[in-house]
Formats: sequence, C-alpha cells, structure tokens
Amino acid sequence: MRVLKNFPQPNTIKGQLHRVLVWITFIIGLCIFIPTLYIEYRQTIQHQNEEMTHYLDAQTYFFESWLSERSSDIHTIANLDYIKDYNFEKSQAFFQDFKEKTDFTDLIFVNKEGIVQFDTVTESSITGVSMEVNDRKYFQIANKTKQPYITDILISKVTKQPIIAFASPILNAQQQFNGVVFGAVNLDTIDQLLQESRVGFLGHSYIIDQEGTMLTEFINKQHQSSDNYLVDEHILNAALKNKTNGLELYKDANEKWVLAKSKPINGGKWFIISEIGLLEAYKPLIIRFSLITFCLVVGSFFTIKMMLHLSKRIEEPIQQLLTGVRKVEQGYYDYQINEQQLAPYAQEFQELCASFNEMSDKVRKDTILLKELSITCQLTKLYNRRYLNEQGELVFKKCLQEQNHCSCIALDIDFFKKVNDTYGHLIGDEVLQHVANIISNSVRSIDIVTRYGGEEFVILSPNTTLESSVKIAERVRQHVEDNPYYADNLEINVTVSIGIAGYGHSKNISTFYELLDSADQALYIAKESGRNQLRIYDNIGIVDAGQIL
Repeated sequence: MRVLKNFPQPNTIKGQLHRVLVWITFIIGLCIFIPTLYIEYRQTIQHQNEEMTHYLDAQTYFFESWLSERSSDIHTIANLDYIKDYNFEKSQAFFQDFKEKTDFTDLIFVNKEGIVQFDTVTESSITGVSMEVNDRKYFQIANKTKQPYITDILISKVTKQPIIAFASPILNAQQQFNGVVFGAVNLDTIDQLLQESRVGFLGHSYIIDQEGTMLTEFINKQHQSSDNYLVDEHILNAALKNKTNGLELYKDANEKWVLAKSKPINGGKWFIISEIGLLEAYKPLIIRFSLITFCLVVGSFFTIKMMLHLSKRIEEPIQQLLTGVRKVEQGYYDYQINEQQLAPYAQEFQELCASFNEMSDKVRKDTILLKELSITCQLTKLYNRRYLNEQGELVFKKCLQEQNHCSCIALDIDFFKKVNDTYGHLIGDEVLQHVANIISNSVRSIDIVTRYGGEEFVILSPNTTLESSVKIAERVRQHVEDNPYYADNLEINVTVSIGIAGYGHSKNISTFYELLDSADQALYIAKESGRNQLRIYDNIGIVDAGQIL
C-alpha cells in the first residue's frame, strides 16, 4: 500500500484507474464463471424444454381424443333413424339418457329451419324450445358443408352460459340437410379435464382459441361476454408463432415472468399453453449458481476493498451527478449542477457536468411535450383512457365531497368493424375522427370527452343530473345519425349506441369505476337491444331513456 502512494495521480479517470489494475489482475480468473454459467443455463433450458414438450404432447393427445370422441358421439346421434325421422318423443328420451352418461351439459335438436325442437336443460333452466338459432355459425356451417363442426366460445341461447358446441347435421335419405344436433359443453368441464390430465408437471396450463379467448379458467359473470377473458396480445402472438423448438419468455396475466410453450389442437383452432415460473424453472441453475458465487465472494471481497480506495477520489463528483439525477427524477427538470464545484476533479467529470446541464434543459422541454402526448389520443385529438382514469377519480371525488351529481356516458360506434372490413382502416380512422368531432361539438365545455379505446368513447359530466346527461347523450346520438361521413364520392351512415349512469341517481354507485362500469353495462344492453339507442343504468336495472325523461 505504501508503494501505491508513490504512484502518480493524474487528474483523469483513466490515470486513476491505472493504479488499480495491479490489484484487479487476479480477477481475470473470474472469467471462467461466464462460460460455466452459460453451460449450466443451456442445460437447464434444454431440460425444461424437453419436459414441457412431453407434457404438451400428452395433453394434446388427451384433448384431441376427447374432442374426437365427443364429435363422434354427436355425429352418431345425428345418424340415428328416429332422429332423422323426427321422432321427438323417442329422441328426447334418448337425449336425456345420453346426457347423463357424458360430459355434455345440454343436447339440442334443431330442425332445418333453425328452430329448436327440444333440449335437455333441467326444469329450473330457461327452456330453449322454439328458439331460432339459424344465425349461429354451427348451424350455417352444418347446412353448407354437411359436416360435423366444433365451435369456439359462444353464449348459449338456452342456458345463457358460455359453452363449446359439437354440432353435426341431420341428413335425410337423399342426403339433404334436415336439421342439426349439437351438444353443449360448459367451459368448466374443459377446465376440469385440463386439470385432471396434468400429471407430474408443476407449471400452469390453459387453453385459448385463435382470438385469444380463454377456454379454461373462464368465470361466468352477468352482463359480460368472452371478450373480458382475452389473454394479453403477446401471449396470443407467442402461441400463433408456434415455436415448437424453443421456449417463450414473457409476463403472464399476473405480471410474473414465465417460460412458456404452446401446441395447437382441434385442427389448429385452439392452443394449449403451458407456463412455468422462472424461479421454479431455474431452481437447479440457482443452486449451482449459488455454489459458484460463494467461491467468488472471498475474491470479490478483496477486490471491493481495493476499489474503495479509488472511490474516495471519484465519490464526491459522482454524488454531485447523482444528486442532479435524483432531482430530475423527482421532477425538478430545471436543476443545474454548479460546474465550478467540479473544477478540481477529473476533466471527464467536468464534461459530464456540462452534458448533464444540457440534458436537464432538454428533458425539461421534452417532458412538457411528452406529458401532453401521453394524455391525448393522436388520432382523434381527444383525451385518452389514461387521462380519464386520472382525472375521473378526481372529478368524482369532488362531486362526492360537494354532494353534486356526476354522470358518465359511454358511446360505441355501431358496426365499426364492418366499416374497417369494407372500406379499410384508413377510412375507419377518418370515421373515428368524424365521430370524435361531432361528440366534441355536441357537449358542454365542462364535459370531459375521451376516446376510451377502439371505437368506444366516454363522456364524464361533472355536476350533471342523470336527466341532463340523457339530453346530452341524445343530442350526440342524433347529431351522429344526422351527419354521415363524406369523402369524395363515398358516404357512410354512422350511428352510435349509448349507455348512461349517474352518481346520485343509483345507490349502487359509490366510486368512479363503478360509475364507469355501470355506464358500460348500459352500453352493452343498448347494443344488444338493436343499437342506435340509449340505455340507462338505474336502481331497478338498465332501462330505456324514456323512463327517465
């Protein structure tokens, strides 16, 4: 240590680090740690990949067999003579008996006009007899192709529950379409089958369709559709890529990092996704890594001790820079470091100080612009969902404290997907801008208009009774209907469906998110009731606007 004190001390970082090289030479030996860790990592990944591959192969075989058996069951039923002859009494007795022995929760007989003749729901369920199902995809495909078909998730018109349907056409003696037999399977059944088929695997698995809707772990909730159970887009994309030779790394629905692997089933319409947490997957690697790390701790201890000697010389200027960084991080973007205080230190620190001051000034200017961009939808120039979530709670709390009314209006452009499919997304974007301008010009200055997502807009009206918000909503609806979109020789008629909820009108609303959710529920009913109309969330349920005005 006395020898080191005789070394020259040039006023540069490079000169100061030269003095430390003598002490860190032995650290080169640590380089063996890198290839060792890499080899262990590759072996762990390979082992995990093989284990998940075997598991998915077993799961795929199990579910493909199950799907084939259920589809074969329905196909066999559809070809029974008394089914083809429309012998309803004998058919219904057979359906009831067969349902008790299988996984089907309901068996339905549909005639060639698409009318339900009978089903096997229990007496406490709502009957589906005489219900029309000719708009269902399974009926249309059976009529067109005369082949069995397995659906994705749909809401049963009989049980009002999310189901998977196995459909098979009824063909008469001339092989002409004469109706459909289909069996419904609740998603709980698929979930149970998935859990029962897990053998020796510690991870988590589930099934999705090509739209990303989960077919397992599906929780039924009133007034909700399967759209509420979509997996994140990155998970769906990973499944669609179908990288059977490797593992995917991403965050799952619980924001935890996992290793994942997927495999298609049901002719590629569905995917089984298997996930295992990183900690669990890397447990063997962590154990080996810990042993190697322990061996390096002793050597690292001496290295750290030597580096402390160097840190005394560079600690103060770094603290100056860190203080500046913290100030900027806390929002003091106009903070400047005193360059004269760093004059006695290395030239590099002085240059860093000058660069930091320039950066601080630039960040201050950019932050102002970025904040504006972060709360604005660039397409429609309206506020975005983030702004609504932030300001909505503040506005609602203020109305709550002042005991004022507060209303929320949720709007959705009717058949907007058809606009995109027919005219393209560029025209679709212009239609969105057109509707956004109409909404902005139809509301008051105190109303907060936001593009909530896709083709949905939300208007938050503080200090506004439900009756007043209904008038605002009707004005918006009428203006949209009366002002089609024009471009060159193109004319597109646009309508909107609207749901309204108000604090102070319904005792069920006590928070901003309950207000927003209530308006969204009313919007859902408005669309289900025929679109281009208003529905209001009320104490007695969701009612027509005429009952309020």
